[in-house]
Amino acid sequence: MTQQPTNRYQHYLRLTCCIVFFLLFHVLAQGQDKAEQEVESKKTVMRLVTVLSHDQQDNPLTFPANVSAEPDQQEIYVLNSGKRQILVYDRDFFPHFVLGAGRGIDGPKCIFFDRRHSRILIGQHGHDGKPARLTILNAAFLLEKEVTFPVMPDGQNFTPTNGMVTDTGKIYLTGEMARAVLVLNYDGSFSHWLEIKGSLFVGRVKTTDSSSQRQHQLDIMTQESQGQGSNAQLDTLPESLRPQTTDNMPRSQQDTKGQEAIIIHDVATNSAGHLFFLSQETSKIYVYNPGEKFLFSFGEKGGSGGKMSRPRGLAIDEKKKCIYVVDYMRHTILVYNMAGRYLFEFGGQGKDPLWFNFPTAIDVDSQGRIIIADLFNNRIQVLETDFKTSYPVFGNTRGVNKQKK
Repeated sequence: MTQQPTNRYQHYLRLTCCIVFFLLFHVLAQGQDKAEQEVESKKTVMRLVTVLSHDQQDNPLTFPANVSAEPDQQEIYVLNSGKRQILVYDRDFFPHFVLGAGRGIDGPKCIFFDRRHSRILIGQHGHDGKPARLTILNAAFLLEKEVTFPVMPDGQNFTPTNGMVTDTGKIYLTGEMARAVLVLNYDGSFSHWLEIKGSLFVGRVKTTDSSSQRQHQLDIMTQESQGQGSNAQLDTLPESLRPQTTDNMPRSQQDTKGQEAIIIHDVATNSAGHLFFLSQETSKIYVYNPGEKFLFSFGEKGGSGGKMSRPRGLAIDEKKKCIYVVDYMRHTILVYNMAGRYLFEFGGQGKDPLWFNFPTAIDVDSQGRIIIADLFNNRIQVLETDFKTSYPVFGNTRGVNKQKK
C-alpha cells in the first residue's frame, strides 16, 4: 500500500523534470536564434561614402535619372536630365567634365561602356528634329559613330532606355514600350530582336507606404498636371520618369494576358556572359545564358517587403555574388543572390543619407561601391556595403520561380 504513492511521486517528478527541460531548451533555442539574427544583422551594413549633388559649376543637380560607373578610369557618369547633359566625376568624386550639346549630347537616356574598345555609348531620344539614336564616343569623348533606328527592321519608333555591351561585342538595348530587346553587332549594325516572354501582372499593386507618403505622391502628380510651383520643372522629364500611382498604371499591367512578349527596362551581364533582363511590367528578372537561352526568372510584384512595385534598374555585384534592384515606387534597393533568392532590402522614402525619393538607376563600381541615382532628392548616393552571401553563382535554384518556354 505504501509503494503506490511512491510510484506516483516518481511519476510527477519525472514529468516536472521533462517540463523544466523543455522550457530550458526553448529558452536556449530562442537565445541562439536571437544571437544568430544579431550576427546576421552585423553582416549587413550600409555606409555612406559621399553624395554627388552639384555639377562642375557648383550648380545643384536637376533630376539625375541615370548613373554608370566606368571601371578602368574609376569615373562616374551621371545623366543630369534636367539639363540634358552627362556629368563625369573623377575617382575623387570631382565633376571634371561635361558632355552636352557641344558634343552632340542633347537627349541622353542612358550611358554604358565597351571596355574592350574603350568606347562610351549613349542612348538618346529624339530631340530638335534629330531621331532617337545611339551615340558612340571614343575614350577622348570624340564622336566615333551615331546609329539610328528607323532604318532597322521594326525600329521606326524605338527609343533606347538602357543598354550594355557583352564581351563578345554584342550591344543590347532596351526601349520605351518596346516588347523586345534590340541586339546590335559591334559596328552598330542590326543583328536581331530578342523577345523576353512572361506573365503580366494581375490586379493593382498594394502599398505599405503611410497615408502621408501616398498623399505626397498624389500631390506631386497634381502639381505636375497643373504645372504649378517648383514641380513645373517636371515638364523637362520624360513621362516614364514621372511618379505614378497604381490608378494610372498602364492597362497592360492590370490585365491577365498570359505568356507574351514583355517590356524590358534594364539589362545587365556578368563576367560569365549571362544576361539579366529586368521587366517593370512583371517585376521579375529573367536570366539567360550567353547563347540567349532562358535559364530561370525570379522576383514578385507587390508593395510590401521583399517585393517589387516598380523596379527600374539593376546591377550585378560579382564580388559579393548578388544582384541589386532599384524599386522606384517603394524607394528601396532590393538585394538578391545570384540564384534569385531574396536576401534583404534597404532604404525607404526620405531625404537623409541611405533614404531615397524615387530612385531610378544603380551601378556598382570597380571597388564594389553602390552608386544610386536618387532622382527627386537631386543627388547621387555612393555607398559602401559590408555583407556576405553564401550562395554560388547559379547554384541551388530550388524554390526559385521558373518559367517554361
